[in-house]
Amino acid sequence: MAKIGVLCVLLIMVFGCDTQEKQTKLSLKYEHNQRSLRQIETPVRHNIKVEPNIAEAWLDSNMSATVEVPVDTSMYVDYKNYTSEQPDIHYEYGSSNPFYVTSYSPDSLTITIAVSVNSDYPVQETETIDNETTECTENCTVDNSTVTDNMTWSDTFFRGVAPTQQQRIKFLAFIDNLTVDTYRKVWIGNIDNMTYCDNETLIDAVISNYDNMTYSFKGQYCGGMYWTFGGCGVGNEISAFPSVIGDCACRGVGYTIRPLIGNANWGGVEGSCTSNQTLDNQTLQVILEKK
Repeated sequence: MAKIGVLCVLLIMVFGCDTQEKQTKLSLKYEHNQRSLRQIETPVRHNIKVEPNIAEAWLDSNMSATVEVPVDTSMYVDYKNYTSEQPDIHYEYGSSNPFYVTSYSPDSLTITIAVSVNSDYPVQETETIDNETTECTENCTVDNSTVTDNMTWSDTFFRGVAPTQQQRIKFLAFIDNLTVDTYRKVWIGNIDNMTYCDNETLIDAVISNYDNMTYSFKGQYCGGMYWTFGGCGVGNEISAFPSVIGDCACRGVGYTIRPLIGNANWGGVEGSCTSNQTLDNQTLQVILEKK
C-alpha cells in the first residue's frame, strides 16, 4: 500500500475538573504531498478514534471535535475518511505513533499521521505520485512519504521518561533490516528538524556495527556537522554536533538518537538529556535514502 501523504492532527488541550483527564479538541490539517490524479476523490466525513478504546469522534465542518483523554497513558490516533460516492467504505486511513498527554504537556500537540488509500476502495483510475528531487544543505525537514524505497524509523519520546521495551524492540528491528552498500544518505533528528550525512562509508560502518559495543568514532565531518557513534547505556547512539563531541554526552546542541540507552536521556534535537531538553516530547526519526 503506497502512502500518499500525511495528515496533521492538532490536539488542543485544557484540564477538566478531574485532573486525571484532559478535555481535548482535535483539529485536522491536510498536508498531502503533490500528486497526479486522473480522478480526485473528495472526503466529506472524517472519523478519529483515540485508541486503545479511549474516545471516538466525527469531525465537524471546521474539521474539529472535542474528546476527553486520560493523562499519563500511551495512546494513538486512528483516522479514516469517507466520500459521498462510497459512504460505507473508507477512502483514506492512517494511524499515528503512540504518544502521551501529561500534566505538563503544552496546550497544543501536533500528531502526524501517514495517510494511505484503502486498497478496497472502488476507484476507476490509477493514482500515481509525482516524485520531486530537492537538495538541502543543513537543518532540513525530509518528506519521506513519497519515497517508498527509503528505510524510516520514528518514535515519540517524553522528557523524563525512559524508552519502553516495545520502543527498544521497534528500533532494533529497524536496525536489523538495514543492509550495507544500499544507502546514499542518512538523516537523523526529529520530524521538525533533521540533519544529514552522505558519506556512504560512514553509513555502512554504522549499519555494520550497531550491535558492536566496542566500535566507535567521533568528529567525522559530514553534511556540515561532526558525527559521532558509540556506546551509551545498554546500546549504541548516533549523533551529529556543530563541533567534535564524544558519544554519550549531555549537550544542549546537536542531534542525538539513543533509544537503547535504558534511561530517560534518550537524545533529541538541541538537548540530548533530561537536564537540557526543552521540549515536552519529541518524535525522533532516522531516514536512510536508497541509492
